[in-house]
Amino acid sequence: MEKTFNAERYSIEVLYHIGAYENSIHFIVDKKTKQCAIVDPAWEADLFIQRIEEKGYTLTDILITHWHGDHTNAVDEIADKTGAKINAGINELPYLNLKNPVQTLSDKDVLTLGETKIQIIETPGHTAGGICYLLDDHLIAGDTLFVYGVGICSLSGSDPVKLFHSLNKLKTQVADDIQLLCGHDYGSEISTTLAQQKKANPFLLIEDLETFVRYRMEVHDVTRTYPMSPMTLSEVNALL
Repeated sequence: MEKTFNAERYSIEVLYHIGAYENSIHFIVDKKTKQCAIVDPAWEADLFIQRIEEKGYTLTDILITHWHGDHTNAVDEIADKTGAKINAGINELPYLNLKNPVQTLSDKDVLTLGETKIQIIETPGHTAGGICYLLDDHLIAGDTLFVYGVGICSLSGSDPVKLFHSLNKLKTQVADDIQLLCGHDYGSEISTTLAQQKKANPFLLIEDLETFVRYRMEVHDVTRTYPMSPMTLSEVNALL
């Protein structure tokens, strides 16, 4: 399955349900220059390269949201075959297992893809150095924030306390009308605005740190099923 999200300066083409963990692979394309960046390429390097070539794009950048293998296992192969530059959060570097050099990114850095600007937002929690990519109309959030869910906090470098603060950061720094694009299609809708997530994502409804940590680490995984659906605060509280 695929879907294209359009903005004035760019489009984002998304391939859904790729590989063993059904990843969502994002291709950011600058409309004027046809320069392209691929986000979290995994599983199907040749398929992605072929797609980019057939559409007449020029792949300049590989953007990594976090180190997990299902988001990075095609990075080196694509870099080797295309010469694309690899970009990742500076605090994620110790966890990455890549042979090619990585350009490190920090909070509020801005990448340029043709005429398209991509702002970096550091969002640790799911991993130690995870980042989100904010464009004019879209937020590519990796596994930090899902439609009506968030990423797990059980692997190396994860921290539910940091995830709580990262989500609050997104709530305050990202406009309500920004469209959320995620690393996996786990929700009852393929994408929503951030406003809808503020209204019905249980992790964004919980305002207390201790309650958030308990919900993330003890409650959520044993009370909810996929696809994840919108919840009210009353429904969340009933589970706590």
